[in-house]
Amino acid sequence: MSPPRCPCPPPAVTLVALGGAPWLSSLLRSLVRSLSTRSPDMGGPPGPLRLLPVGLGPHPLGPYLATLDPRYGATFLDPPWRELFGRSEAPHTEPFDVVGRILTYAAGAGATHALPVAEAMLTRGDTR
Repeated sequence: MSPPRCPCPPPAVTLVALGGAPWLSSLLRSLVRSLSTRSPDMGGPPGPLRLLPVGLGPHPLGPYLATLDPRYGATFLDPPWRELFGRSEAPHTEPFDVVGRILTYAAGAGATHALPVAEAMLTRGDTR
């Protein structure tokens, strides 16, 4: 006799996307296209997808995310972060623990906000 199946929803898959505005935009566009073209016989996604975008340098999504999540703003929009990733060349030494900051944010990111990424991309149209 097989054990009963758990009616629990599958766990969320967390994806930390780190990059500049063009790269993050390309990633979001690819995810929307990929997930929107799945046929019904493939089933849905394996579970909810939690995307944690971390912008390097100026990014239009950053200030909006900071209004939804003050921890995001405190972590990625503070002056040291902006100064480090606003430079045209890499510094000789890392002034603070970049990886530690990202991991701390990802580990503590408990709130989930439904962002209408697909709708925005579909209504805006593809500019490329």
